[in-house]
Amino acid sequence: MGANGSSAIQVNFNHPNLFYFAGEQISGNIAFQNTEEKLILDAIFLECVGELGYTTLEHRHYHDKDGHHRTEQYTKYHQIPFLNFRIAVAQPQYGQREIILYRGQHSWPFEFVLPACLPPSLIPSTISYPYVKYYTRIVLDKPWYKPNAKQVFPLTIFPRVNILHIAGGQQQMPFSNENRKKIRLQGCLMRGGVVPGDKISIHINLQNPKRTEIKKIEASLIQHRQVAHSCHAETIFRLDLPDLRDFNDTELQRTFDLIVPAIYLSPTYTYMSQSCSVTLGVSINYELILDVKVRGLFTDFKISVPVIVGTEPISAEQQLMNNPIQIPIASAPVFEYDEPPPSYDAVVTNQKM
Repeated sequence: MGANGSSAIQVNFNHPNLFYFAGEQISGNIAFQNTEEKLILDAIFLECVGELGYTTLEHRHYHDKDGHHRTEQYTKYHQIPFLNFRIAVAQPQYGQREIILYRGQHSWPFEFVLPACLPPSLIPSTISYPYVKYYTRIVLDKPWYKPNAKQVFPLTIFPRVNILHIAGGQQQMPFSNENRKKIRLQGCLMRGGVVPGDKISIHINLQNPKRTEIKKIEASLIQHRQVAHSCHAETIFRLDLPDLRDFNDTELQRTFDLIVPAIYLSPTYTYMSQSCSVTLGVSINYELILDVKVRGLFTDFKISVPVIVGTEPISAEQQLMNNPIQIPIASAPVFEYDEPPPSYDAVVTNQKM
């Protein structure tokens, strides 16, 4: 059982690294060390929150010191909860209005099931926006005249994406392009879908009839994420194909294996959320870019091939889930809710890819 939290509130989760698949059960135990002689609470509850973060470019009008009308552009930051439900952990006993905790150790079990269709946490997360993040929050609900005590625990949640069941996941993906010097690169991905720790196998047929010097061919796996209209491209890996530096032969046929890092990668997915009468979309896609660097002016060219990243099948899946992994969390503000949150069904409609 994994532990996380402050010295006052400790939570043990059934998954030590706080990684869960959509549709899974989250359970555990909340331990609270009360240092006061007598603590009075209205309730103790757990919140599970999913939040979208994105930016928009806005304009605002103002008058300068001389009275002239000015317009400036600025970046507006949005944090929208699309998943929010509350579970009562402890309530006053029948006939009582309050929960009374005396000095010492107290504990309560909890469990709930995640919805089956959720967008993935955006991993890696080297930027603050756009983001999709999840967290649980333990709230000690005190009387109205005292501030509530809250403790937040970030979660990583992925939908299950099985490349055996996704269109194109097991098919070859052909590609072809050439430059003005008649250098032609064609071939295929041997399989369109991969999982972290797997390999992307590419077979290439390189034709170079004029023996022009090819300085190198660079391969990059790029993750494209979009939340609403806010986009970001994240480089997962970038490397040079071996034995192709300063290549000037007339042809080459070869298969290269490119290893996908064995880390959490948000799977290829599309999700739609209805929040506050606004439809917000989340999409995660990948592409493999082959960048051919050729000696001379205006001779470089590129090939882009879509890649499907899934979560299953993977032989080491259980090992990945149960080993602690450092996961960067998007540095965005956590919502504070003073009123009971709306139900999940009231704020979310979604569409699985």
